[in-house]
Amino acid sequence: MSANYSLLFYLKKPKNYVSGAKPIYMRITINGSVCEISTGKNCDPNRWNSKANRSKGNTEEVKTLNSYLETLNLKVAAIHLEILKMGETPTIELLKAKITGKVENQKRLLTVLKDHNHKMDSLLGNGFRENTLKGYKTTYSHLENYISKE
Repeated sequence: MSANYSLLFYLKKPKNYVSGAKPIYMRITINGSVCEISTGKNCDPNRWNSKANRSKGNTEEVKTLNSYLETLNLKVAAIHLEILKMGETPTIELLKAKITGKVENQKRLLTVLKDHNHKMDSLLGNGFRENTLKGYKTTYSHLENYISKE
């Protein structure tokens, strides 16, 4: 299985578009799976160079935009390399999760649940029973197993 990816920046025409700047999207492809993520930036279609995936011109605004797109390109490359170094197979879902920051949220959920279980352990006998804590610990182990499979 190939571990390579391709990255493309392009202008996407929004619904009810008449004229003006279009939003710039980033399309990432891994093994035929495609993911589109908005860059949060816009560009006038007349200034867009499709072959270079960048904006044309010498103004400070164009240089800033192109620099931002290059930064995104480097960020995706770094995340892809990080996935490879961890020994995982790069998938579009994993790459998108790391780019958008969704992976960290899952780990925080486990941390919160673990802290909750420690607090519940100290409250045993004060209105809480052993079976209640057992249910919380089971929930934690199920979530931990689910997250480690992804």
